[in-house]
Amino acid sequence: MPRTSAFIILAVAAGGLLGACSINVQDRDYEHDDGYSRPRSATDLCRREVNRSFGDRYRIAFDLPELSTSGNTQTVIQPFNMVSRKDSFDGPQRRTLRCTVVDGVLTQSVPN
Repeated sequence: MPRTSAFIILAVAAGGLLGACSINVQDRDYEHDDGYSRPRSATDLCRREVNRSFGDRYRIAFDLPELSTSGNTQTVIQPFNMVSRKDSFDGPQRRTLRCTVVDGVLTQSVPN
């Protein structure tokens, strides 16, 4: 009987500790109407633009971006590789997109 009581006390204590340590990681109070979460950086905005432009036809692999900041303007040069999602004779392609972000808003994206 003492063994059963000790087990019950241990289970209740462990459950209380686990319940007290919960963290909500997916806080979605910042969703837009289009279902995308608001990006947190200029790099996120630029990568999202690449995915919107090419993501439905190609698989995208991003390389490390180059980021420069001048006042409230950030410029991201994002290199990436594209491979066709469908069986085609096109080989992998390497491209670069230059994005300009002013005050957290994408204002320009041009192939570089």
